[in-house]
Amino acid sequence: MRGISNRAIGGAVAILVALASPSADAAGWDTVHRFVHRTGNCGSGKEVLASLYRIGTRTSSGEPMRHDTLTAASHDYPLGTSVTVVNPVNGRTCHIRINDRGPYGKSRETGVKIDFAPGAAKCLGMRGTQYVCLPGDDAVELAGVPQILDGGTIAINGTTIRLQGIDPPDSDQVCVDEKGTGWTCGLAARDELIKRFGDKPWTCQVAGRDKVGRSMGSCAVGTESVADWIVRAGWALAVAGSLQAYESSEAIAREAQAGLWSGAFIAPALWRDRNRRTRIVGADRAPSSATEILLGAATTADPPSPDCTIKASFGWGGKCTTQRPGGRSYAKLKMGPGKRWFCSIQEAEAAGCRP
Repeated sequence: MRGISNRAIGGAVAILVALASPSADAAGWDTVHRFVHRTGNCGSGKEVLASLYRIGTRTSSGEPMRHDTLTAASHDYPLGTSVTVVNPVNGRTCHIRINDRGPYGKSRETGVKIDFAPGAAKCLGMRGTQYVCLPGDDAVELAGVPQILDGGTIAINGTTIRLQGIDPPDSDQVCVDEKGTGWTCGLAARDELIKRFGDKPWTCQVAGRDKVGRSMGSCAVGTESVADWIVRAGWALAVAGSLQAYESSEAIAREAQAGLWSGAFIAPALWRDRNRRTRIVGADRAPSSATEILLGAATTADPPSPDCTIKASFGWGGKCTTQRPGGRSYAKLKMGPGKRWFCSIQEAEAAGCRP
């Protein structure tokens, strides 16, 4: 009887997942597929229906149910398995541990394959039932000497790959050094990556795509993780919920005041939408000039380099269009919020921009 009771408790944790899903609530699980659709952006990964749950006190693994953990319930993975999950809607990647069984009942009948605890759903930017990317049955491996487009994006044999789990600056991002002088840290991150690994063959495990269609991958040169090196050298931040090794490497870079941490900067994820309330990080005591340089619109008025003169404008829905020097509307496009500079057409296309 005790065994049956324990299984029932584990099932109770997940069976009420439908109640936690705003998308399904609109018309119930019977009609959820009218409102929730595949994106087709998982590449070689599996695109599966996912939801979130928050009810219960104990998981099938015996762990207490906690809302702040990066955990999930699934029937398809052994308990304790860590799974790389990509949200194809916003490109977020999180490493999530399976510690429960589920879903059960109506949600399972309608095709839900994985239920996320609130902490995992928050990491992925999920608000309700949707499709997510899970690793494919057969990992796709790409190898070769890459073209490095920015501090976290490369191209191998025509495939554009965004490195998972890290947040590097865009090539036109500006930081402030310890003397209060602005510098093009985005270009520096790209150039340091080129200097370290640019002429060496990479091996990348690719699964899923981000919101602009770039393949998501983990890459290594020999036995060294490229993403881990970037974070440890201070040229990128670890994404929340990424590998613990990346978070440890970020702490090392911060302590050593390496790369971006040598002065003051804005977290790359916040750079494009910064405003006067955006937090400045880096140096313990940022120079008085840092606020104006980092938060002022003037930082995007001029190209970060004579080689980076392609203008881009982001419109409704994130649609991005570019203007090249000499173009009919190039001079009319004033740089500021919602605009950015690119150094090459390949870099602009990798970011989802078109002429």
